[in-house]
Amino acid sequence: MTLNSTAQPPVRDEYPQRADLRRMMNQNPLPTLPLDLIDPSAMVGDEATIQARGVLNTLNNALATGDMKALEGCFYADQAYWKDQLALTWHLRTFSAPRTIAASLLETANLRNVFGGVEVDGAAVFLPATPVLQFIDCPLVFKTQSPSGLCRGKMLLLPVVNDEQKIAWKIWILSTRLESLDVQPEDENLLQLPGRRLNESMDFETDVFIIGAGNAGVALSARLKALGVESVIVDRNPCPGDNWALRYDCMQFHIPTAFCELPYMCYDKELQTPHLLTRQDLASQVRRYVETFSLNTIHSVKVLSTEYDEVAKKWHVTFASPTGQRRATSKHLVMATGIGSQKPNMPQIAEPQLYKGINVHSAEYKNAKLLREQGAKSVMVIGSANTAFDVLADCHKAGLDATMVVRSPTYIVPLEYVCDKNSLGAYDGGVDAADKLILSLPAVVDGQLARSLFAMLAANEPQRYAALEAAGFPVLDSRNPDCALMHNLLERAGGHYVDVGGTKLIEERKVNVKAGVEPVAYTKSGLRFSDGSCVDADAIVWCTGFSDSNIVTTATEILGGEPSTNESAVEAEPNGSEKRILGPRAIASRLDATWGLDDEGEIRGMWKRHLNIDNIWIMGGYTQQHRWHSRTLALQIKAALEGLLPPAYRHTAAVEPADEKASL
Repeated sequence: MTLNSTAQPPVRDEYPQRADLRRMMNQNPLPTLPLDLIDPSAMVGDEATIQARGVLNTLNNALATGDMKALEGCFYADQAYWKDQLALTWHLRTFSAPRTIAASLLETANLRNVFGGVEVDGAAVFLPATPVLQFIDCPLVFKTQSPSGLCRGKMLLLPVVNDEQKIAWKIWILSTRLESLDVQPEDENLLQLPGRRLNESMDFETDVFIIGAGNAGVALSARLKALGVESVIVDRNPCPGDNWALRYDCMQFHIPTAFCELPYMCYDKELQTPHLLTRQDLASQVRRYVETFSLNTIHSVKVLSTEYDEVAKKWHVTFASPTGQRRATSKHLVMATGIGSQKPNMPQIAEPQLYKGINVHSAEYKNAKLLREQGAKSVMVIGSANTAFDVLADCHKAGLDATMVVRSPTYIVPLEYVCDKNSLGAYDGGVDAADKLILSLPAVVDGQLARSLFAMLAANEPQRYAALEAAGFPVLDSRNPDCALMHNLLERAGGHYVDVGGTKLIEERKVNVKAGVEPVAYTKSGLRFSDGSCVDADAIVWCTGFSDSNIVTTATEILGGEPSTNESAVEAEPNGSEKRILGPRAIASRLDATWGLDDEGEIRGMWKRHLNIDNIWIMGGYTQQHRWHSRTLALQIKAALEGLLPPAYRHTAAVEPADEKASL
């Protein structure tokens, strides 16, 4: 299967290795229950909670006695998952197969000293999702003592017929997460404390130094502040919110506003669904966020050099600012620079010197009015995903003769599907509940549930994009089993279009389409394509994505280094000990690869510890992930600063191969 055509080639021996979500989904289809196995009328009242408590009693007894066989028997034999977010592994892990789960659960529960057992957190509910997939959804709560913390989660239970020919319930999915640390629960009152006066000293120390003041950086800084941890954010742009304000003028989100909320602060009511957030809305919210919570930011910064002292475990960052060259020392370093959206992917094709027109990547594009002012009357838009459709509509609106070059079939998802109450529309009913619903699931399950929902919706309107295809646009819709939005989001970082109306321009023949070809060379007045044809245009806008999704290949530059220089050094201290200093390139070489999924279905390298270097973190993703994983990352940093951070549980407890079920 083809992954992102704009993605970088794999780094040699990268860790962790990249897996393939669609292959995992195909190899692990959702369970199919016999029809009429459960009578929904029997699952009324508190019956679901009663059944869930019975399962938890067995699970707690097995954990208390170390009974591996009994614990394994709690799980659904044909398919089971345990997804943990810091609660027991202090890492981001997904285990599969009952015996593997039981072994690792026993080991980590002992490591964390689970206190008092796992309990129902409120009430369980019975959810007849489809005629062949019906389960109990039960919220969970428990405490750990090593370190002391409050954990929550959920379990999804499937029915089986036991040896006595009665219905028994088994755990299909167990999801656990760390909610808070006893040493310092999250306290929103701390957000009202004044910020630090950073202009009084050229050099300063802080707990956490964050590079990047976009949504990811400010969300993390606020989470840290609510935990009593000081952070300082630096950003290359002049003002907070410029990560959005400097984008192309017509940029807007194609998702519900509630999906995009930052921690502790909601968008105003008039900006909620059905409104789609514009770049101005997004920029204003970041500015308001920084000002309201008095976050420590320094702008118009260029990082000049970064050093990590492996012995002292201190970071030293030298940077240029409007007040001069400065040096920061911190215990932790976070890169929150918009991984996967900063380095334009500009295809290198033959004879660029021939072309006399305007030639820009979408990262440089502002608006079609500027193209007209430069004399353009026609434009070629290379690409067919979200940005390409935005630019195409902008150019058409400005009166330019526009052509979209569609290099390969493109997955089109109607906005109504994305906003369906069973998809991201769930966020309109409450952000916290929707986060817990969606982000508690293993990627292989979440991906299939979303794919099934969209496939059902598309099957009800098979002719939805017939006119688009007739106009020459090669469409992939949700009826195609290879289409999975999670694949585009987590592995391709795009490559799809959430249809907010842009397809109508093509259907109504208001713009041109050239499909199934690749640009191979420039001409004096346009481009030559792989089929030998040529198209003329006064301007070319390359909406071809970005090539910086793997931090290993971009960290050196972010940290102020030159890729060709090895800055690591070993120095002798006066007492004879070694002082090991790593520079940008050496730091980058020790990082885990980012984005794409590992073989457990977990996103690589983001919001968690890296294998070969301490106290450095990568913060990013889309807005939902900023909100959710800002807590994930802040809790790890807080635990480290308090001396409570356990080693990440990276291995999988040994099981006898003959007993282990097929894993991901």
